[in-house]
Amino acid sequence: MLLLLTLAGPGFADEPVATGPADSIAQLKVNPDGWTSSEVCGKCHQAIHAVWRESLHAKAWSNGIFQASYRRCTEEYGDQQAQMCLKCHAPTVRHGEDYDAKNAITREGITCDFCHSVSAVDLADAKDPIRISVGKTKYGPLRHVQSPAHEIVDTKLHTQSEFCASCHEYRNANGVAVLSTYSEWKESSYAKKGKQCQDCHMPLVPGRVVALNVKQDSGNSVNLHDVSGSHDIDRVRDAIKLEIVGHEWLGDRVWVFIQVANERSGHCFPTGMPMHRAVLEVTLHDGGKLVGRRDIPFEIVMLDKNRRPLKREYEVLVSAASIRSDTRLKPNEKRTLDIPFRDAKAKKLALSAMLYYSYKTETVTTEAGEDKFEPVEMKFLIASRRTSIKPLGN
Repeated sequence: MLLLLTLAGPGFADEPVATGPADSIAQLKVNPDGWTSSEVCGKCHQAIHAVWRESLHAKAWSNGIFQASYRRCTEEYGDQQAQMCLKCHAPTVRHGEDYDAKNAITREGITCDFCHSVSAVDLADAKDPIRISVGKTKYGPLRHVQSPAHEIVDTKLHTQSEFCASCHEYRNANGVAVLSTYSEWKESSYAKKGKQCQDCHMPLVPGRVVALNVKQDSGNSVNLHDVSGSHDIDRVRDAIKLEIVGHEWLGDRVWVFIQVANERSGHCFPTGMPMHRAVLEVTLHDGGKLVGRRDIPFEIVMLDKNRRPLKREYEVLVSAASIRSDTRLKPNEKRTLDIPFRDAKAKKLALSAMLYYSYKTETVTTEAGEDKFEPVEMKFLIASRRTSIKPLGN
């Protein structure tokens, strides 16, 4: 496994001192007056760079789903509203204002130098909570470290959830909390116990901070820089538990009881953009015949000022005026659902409960030199349970 560094968790108290030969130092062209490309960082931090470049952070600008939403936002709301998106998806625009993405560094998305140029976060500043110091000094969680390529300032900030909150918490001009992942965590038992975002999303793994030809006196762990979240379905499956806990008859109606629990996620399930939702599909069959089906959503539904449900990312970011409903599971919540089925008279009934993670959006693809908008529907099975139900009196 290849690994990395940036937002670190615990375990980096007294870490490596990095030194290297003069010829390798000469190759590290750290820009003292502006942003440094991740390709430069990758010359020394090879394993970290290899993992990061495959992450959604690295593709925050370039991925087709973002590009589709960004272009739609520009068309519907204008350049000024759309540029708001770049502060997180191409955050180097905060210094240099390359809103047309003419510079390669802008198209690197959430690049190495951006995170390691953040010197402070002030969440009380709703307009822009991030403080950056661009140049030859890099900020990170390693203590007692020296580098031949740049200055280093160790900060506790890079191990704290407040660092992530600068992009994963957003309230629009109407005062609606469109993104609330940080506040969901802040109100949870995870925050009370000191469990930070980085502990789950950037865990320590065996690996080197620097290349093999650079001296590393101690420490054999780095923080995993794929920054996996809901796109890591195995991680989601590990967090959510589904159980059929029983049933009860009332005449020709059978009630089934199904429990869904958010056991190992420090925020709501699902979290992030309101387009992320989960659906519990419950079906009752008599042999091959469908007796009944119920779909129970776990989602947050946002409305515009005309009470119209919003279906696209760019719409909620700009136009969300109220929240109609929020049926998501809070951290550590166990919810038992009572689901009735009528006309359940068969000799033997088969009950199925299947929990899906669902996301409907659109993407931009290029064919024959032309860009096309295409619908995208993602649906992943998170958990499933099955059982048989005998009719009343048997």
